[in-house]
Amino acid sequence: MESELLTSTLPENLSPALADKLKHLTPGTYCTHRSWGFGRIKEWTNATESVVIDFKAKQGHVMQFEYAAESLTPLPGNHVLVQKAESLDTLKRRAQEDPVSVVQDCIRSLGAQAHADNIQVLLSPEVVSAADYKKWWDGTKRALKKNGHFYVPGKKNEALRQLDAPSALGDSALEHLRLANGPKAVLAALGNVAKYWSEIKSDSVLNEVAELIDATLSKVPKSQLPIQIELALARDEFYTLSGRTPEAGQWALTSLAPLTPPALSNLLDLLPGSRQPKLLEALRIGLPEAWYPLFLGLLPKANGRVAEVITEAFQNAQRDTEVQAAVNRYIRERNITCDFLFWLCKNRPTIYGSLIEPQLFMAILSVLEKDQFSEIKKGTKLYELVLGDKALIAAILKDAQVADVRDITRAILLSPVFEELDKRSLLAAIIKLYPEVQAMVVGTDKTAAPEAKIIVSWPSLKRREAELEDLDRNQIPQNSKDIGIARGYGDLRENHEFKAAKEMQTILARRKAELDQMLTRAEGTDFADPDTSKVTLGTKVTLRDVSANETIVYTILGAWDSDLSKGIISYQTAVARALLNHTVGEKIELSTDEGGTREVTIEKIGPHEVDLSVPA
Repeated sequence: MESELLTSTLPENLSPALADKLKHLTPGTYCTHRSWGFGRIKEWTNATESVVIDFKAKQGHVMQFEYAAESLTPLPGNHVLVQKAESLDTLKRRAQEDPVSVVQDCIRSLGAQAHADNIQVLLSPEVVSAADYKKWWDGTKRALKKNGHFYVPGKKNEALRQLDAPSALGDSALEHLRLANGPKAVLAALGNVAKYWSEIKSDSVLNEVAELIDATLSKVPKSQLPIQIELALARDEFYTLSGRTPEAGQWALTSLAPLTPPALSNLLDLLPGSRQPKLLEALRIGLPEAWYPLFLGLLPKANGRVAEVITEAFQNAQRDTEVQAAVNRYIRERNITCDFLFWLCKNRPTIYGSLIEPQLFMAILSVLEKDQFSEIKKGTKLYELVLGDKALIAAILKDAQVADVRDITRAILLSPVFEELDKRSLLAAIIKLYPEVQAMVVGTDKTAAPEAKIIVSWPSLKRREAELEDLDRNQIPQNSKDIGIARGYGDLRENHEFKAAKEMQTILARRKAELDQMLTRAEGTDFADPDTSKVTLGTKVTLRDVSANETIVYTILGAWDSDLSKGIISYQTAVARALLNHTVGEKIELSTDEGGTREVTIEKIGPHEVDLSVPA
């Protein structure tokens, strides 16, 4: 009614077009001006034939009716600028809960100017903070592409748009692929083409896609092998979907992927987890015979996902004993990853049932101790599983000899891996199963020898001393400063920096205590001039297994010197203990992968050839 009264008094000299436009600029409505930007019509003054507008930077600005009608653009109520002015909190909530609908409003508001940069200007920082915007936009783009009803260009100067009908999705996906720039963009676009292939289904398009993928692969440098592999995997999946057999040649997966275990292990680590099984499956199919030794060679560095794929491959090929023997060997040699052991202990597959025994626990302890010295900690899940899954300890110790349980108990007592309370909990679980070892834990059994000396090489001793010195001089003082700074940030209950710094203080204090304990027990040596009349510490031992027609060489050094890739083993390992004090010509029984024994003959004993000098 009010707007009708206002518009009924418009000047007669206004053109019909301007009069009609002015009718949409009644008080309370929002508008934009090319110079003043966003504003709200405050009032009309018929006496002076003018409009009063509150612009953001200029309140109470007056414009004559004719000029206002010419220069102001009225905004609908669902325009994002209007939503920001009227219901900012609601818009913020929608941006988090339903970002696709917010971008849909932006496209409607901006029209042909709905470029990514313009959308950012429209939403940030009021709706989405500047600090969070990039993460929010990346997630929103993925949601828009998944929705399928939006065209999301690869170039910033191209507008987003809402597609008229789902039937256009296939064409849009194909357009994305043709315009994709770079292997990652091609990879993402190819996924969309595959998604809507049922709409496209064209031999000519299939040939076009094939040529485009091969051309992209040819431009990827060898230094970016992981992205080449991802692209080749996606290509083969697309071929399978479209009914074409994956091609052989230089861009085949069997040609691109390295076919030695160390190199392939490194490649798998660089691929997304979902791609690792797919590459292994492609190699299994493409290498009908060669995949057996290749897969076995991957086991020492395999994560749980890779271990599961390899195990299933051998089971499907009815070659269970081969993979069982390999895993058994790696467990006994302590040449296995935290991830593999976590998968094995959590799932306890039937095929490895016989390996759930004391040697497995000793391997767990060994890899957790190694993990302490790694820059990237991977043993946390395994640590928590050992402590939390009492059924695991029971399974490992089921039918175990008391001597083996004593060895495990002694190893736990001596190990720096477990916190004191965790150690007590673990020992309590063992005592419940084997009361015979309680005397070791309470200290009345001298065989426990919790403070027994261990022999280490000078380089390994210096490394730990350097680590302790770095803790004392640098890390702990810096952590104290960090705590002081974080304390000044305010309420400690919501102070994440303070909590993180305090957590690090606990970790550093625990590590310092562990190093203090280890270094107190350690006795350094250079293993010079060892007694080579028999196997002793510091000797290099050559063994001959006649039945397997195999020569084996071990160098026996200190507790912290194991490097199986170089044949170096700690004197504390089961193999070293079996060899110590024996002479040339003697026959020794060593444990086999299957849990039995094999006979080897000592052919030669000599001094070690390892450089144990300490860098100046």
